[in-house]
Amino acid sequence: MYDIDFSIPYWLITYYHIIGATSLIFDIFSIYLILFKSSQIDNFRYFLLNFQIACCLTDIHLTFLMQPVPLYPIFSGYILGFSLYFGANLHHSMCIIIFLLIYQIGSMITCFVKKHQAIAGTLKKYQMPNYLAFLMISYVLIYTFSVTGIFATCNVPEDKQLDYVKTNYPEYVSGFLSLPNFSIYDPSDYFANFVIYSLVGGIIAFLTLVAVILNIFRMLALLKSKVSRSNYRKHRAAIWSLLAQFATSSVIFVPPIFFVFIVLMGVDGAQLIVKYLVIIASFHSSLNTIVLILTFPPYRKFVINLILRREDAKLFGMSTVTQRPSAVISHLGR
Repeated sequence: MYDIDFSIPYWLITYYHIIGATSLIFDIFSIYLILFKSSQIDNFRYFLLNFQIACCLTDIHLTFLMQPVPLYPIFSGYILGFSLYFGANLHHSMCIIIFLLIYQIGSMITCFVKKHQAIAGTLKKYQMPNYLAFLMISYVLIYTFSVTGIFATCNVPEDKQLDYVKTNYPEYVSGFLSLPNFSIYDPSDYFANFVIYSLVGGIIAFLTLVAVILNIFRMLALLKSKVSRSNYRKHRAAIWSLLAQFATSSVIFVPPIFFVFIVLMGVDGAQLIVKYLVIIASFHSSLNTIVLILTFPPYRKFVINLILRREDAKLFGMSTVTQRPSAVISHLGR
């Protein structure tokens, strides 16, 4: 028998609201930078914008609409977000979040492919055939929709959930009855096959991305002697920024992998572990925006200038106050 807490964790809900509001501010600021401070990035900004919008939608769904509360090591949970008032449950929310997570990573892969083609076009060599680029994008789309579609069939039907609990977890019946809503999944062979399919498909996409990145760095070495220094630095900065953002993306797509393995292994006390994993995952967007600003020179320069202007304004305000003569001194002067 596992030690599962069925009480509502108000501290977690408070955290969702705080991190959600913070992430939304960061997301809006990053979208502003891409739209209005990207004159040096040409049409690559739209691919970057697509990724940032995917991050923003993921944050809104996770921290405002969903607000999941896990009941691990039972593969179950419930939601306390705003979507609850529209009749949604954990399963509906999970289908949406899985789609958004995969689409987010797919958007990042698309950014790398776009940058690869831009550098190859400058070099007039190593350019990926259009059919191959189309095949890669199609694979990402097929993988996104197929994983989401298969997961949608993994839950225990809503009208059979209570019977499933009575049969498999009779000691927790009263706990489940006390919840405002819940969804539950059966870790059967079908679910295990879904996990294997998702992992294999993800590994294929990751290895393809690694091949693209390695080819990009090979082209960068050749590009250095063929373009101006400023143009070369622009391409190099974009690649390193994408790599840094891809690294921060692991903050949100690695926790779900741990979720699955923790559930399949049946680790006692996993409920608290999974809550902390959700907390880490929800911090992704703020971290991603910070990395975007630090690694993209145009955005970094804008933010630094913005900070310096505010400091100058404060200093100027202080100097005008200290240099203004008092009313008493002015009167004596007259």
